Amino acid sequence: MLQGVEMRNFHSQETGRSMVEMLGVLAIVGVLSVGGIAGYSQAMSKFKVTKAMDQVQTIIQNIRTLYASQRRYSSLKGESAYQIGILTDENYDSESKQGLNPFGGSITFGATESGRSFLLSYSGLTTEACVKMATADWGADESSGLLSITIGAAMNDEATTAPAGTSFTWNDANNSLPVDVATATTACSTTNAVTWEYR
Repeated sequence: MLQGVEMRNFHSQETGRSMVEMLGVLAIVGVLSVGGIAGYSQAMSKFKVTKAMDQVQTIIQNIRTLYASQRRYSSLKGESAYQIGILTDENYDSESKQGLNPFGGSITFGATESGRSFLLSYSGLTTEACVKMATADWGADESSGLLSITIGAAMNDEATTAPAGTSFTWNDANNSLPVDVATATTACSTTNAVTWEYR
């Protein structure tokens, strides 16, 4: 009889989780993990867009500063961009010898045919990044120097004119800058690239 009591006490002191409780805990952990991954992905996407937009402003400022004392941008070439300080370690790939944006696409730029303005192009963007960069207010007025934005076509290294995409200029009669989201979404659906022309 005593032995039976001991057995009962031994079993009543056992602790642990049942299989149902463990499955519930694993389900909660799984849901939290999926939410965390989605949140991290969105945060990284926003970070890359912000970083790319900062890079565009810095590159434009670097070009304009470098050529401030000259009347034309005619000598502006992409291959010497790193040596003369237009591109930095952050956005220059020494192996391919080209500019790389935060999305892994290329950064290309060069003088227009007249030499009075220059083009800067970001390609390989995500659709979301293309739309956000195209619709940003880049200062579309006389003092900003922005002449046009072209969406949906990438510029090559030899280009002296804006690529054949959907183009918007600041002095359009319909005031097409900044670009509206619906128009940018349509233009970015072909090729996720944005090209700016500045003087």
